[in-house]
Amino acid sequence: MATSEGGFRELMAGQLAIWYAQQLAPGNRGFNTAEYLEIRGPVDPDLLVRAARQRLDEAEGLRLRLRVVDGIPQQYVHDSRDYPVHVIDLSGEPDPRAAAAEWMRTELDQPVDLLGGPLSSTAVIKVGNDLFFWYQRGHHLALDGHGGWTLASRGAEIYTALAEGRSPEVGALGPLSVLEDADRAYRASTGFEQDGQYWHGVLSDLPETDGAEAHRALRAQHAPVRHTSDVTAEDDAALNAAAHQLKTLPSWLLIAAAAVYEHRTTGKRDVVIGLPVRGRSGIRESGIPGMTANTLPIRLTIGNDTSVEDVVRQTSRAVRNGLRHQRYRYEDMLRDLKIVDSNPCHLHINVLSVDQELRFGDLTATGHTLSSGPVDGVRIDVYDRAGMQICVAANPGLHDLASAGEVSRRFLNVVRWLSAAVGVSGAGR
Repeated sequence: MATSEGGFRELMAGQLAIWYAQQLAPGNRGFNTAEYLEIRGPVDPDLLVRAARQRLDEAEGLRLRLRVVDGIPQQYVHDSRDYPVHVIDLSGEPDPRAAAAEWMRTELDQPVDLLGGPLSSTAVIKVGNDLFFWYQRGHHLALDGHGGWTLASRGAEIYTALAEGRSPEVGALGPLSVLEDADRAYRASTGFEQDGQYWHGVLSDLPETDGAEAHRALRAQHAPVRHTSDVTAEDDAALNAAAHQLKTLPSWLLIAAAAVYEHRTTGKRDVVIGLPVRGRSGIRESGIPGMTANTLPIRLTIGNDTSVEDVVRQTSRAVRNGLRHQRYRYEDMLRDLKIVDSNPCHLHINVLSVDQELRFGDLTATGHTLSSGPVDGVRIDVYDRAGMQICVAANPGLHDLASAGEVSRRFLNVVRWLSAAVGVSGAGR
């Protein structure tokens, strides 16, 4: 068994939370994250495989494995030679795209051995002579959403360098020890204590939850149901125009829309929604695939007389201040408040805007998310890449596909209402 030079290392705080969550829901395949890149045009398949192998050599997060030592989960980096790049040719199938989708779904649904087994899988799938899928799966213990984007970007860089006859070593991914050391240093710092005090001040007077809220906090035992719908160009343009008029970001207006949706759904004035964030700081840390993702509780007060401008103002302030304290773990916040059997954030909103185009040489790649982690309540993922999409992932113990679709429809209606309300108020000035 080959390991990294440092051998066994402790799990970071975010990884440890995932470890225990998976122990409580061992059959939940939703702890896997998975995406594929759709590459159209005259792809060199041999270069794709070489780029995948180079990325495996660089990305320690893809080669992470776990052992329990004296009752404590430990991690180590395994030899890249034990990680194959699966090469699948489905171009001869009657419906190659459907066959590729079925292959990826089947692979994603395979159980993961957390005690010494591989936590990731890589595949290059030929769908047609001018169409390839580059598939990547990783357990949430090893990779978060930001790590997935970093891997995709690095894969494109390596392929392009190889295609142009350049060395792919420039821009090589850094070691996981950078993230591990930063996590350990942060939790021993005064900043950790100050961040804890900030979040205690934000959340200390949360109202107590009743039995219905406890039911809403039911831990998911299976992968979420996912409903995806496209947003029209007209709705997208209206959202951007409204955000511009309010002098805010479109992503922050979408977060405000999620809060309004939660208010309308629950009738509560005191609204708390979850915002996934990177949970890391620094340029070097940002470029290393790993698991540091965290949840920020965004708390707003919304009533029937609250204006759109006020909701957006509250959202901007809550997000801006929260990001300054984003490394303090959500699990620590709940522990500080002695919240055990409920979850203040039933609804999560995640806005993923991709400004950078992924290019494999002269070819453009489009990303498609298959799984983005476990969901105990409801998570609204808004993807802004080659057109806007809304994906609602929901705990199957509480929702079915139809109700997930209803969440998507009602949320989009709130977005439209906010955009229209801004336009009306602006016209009257």
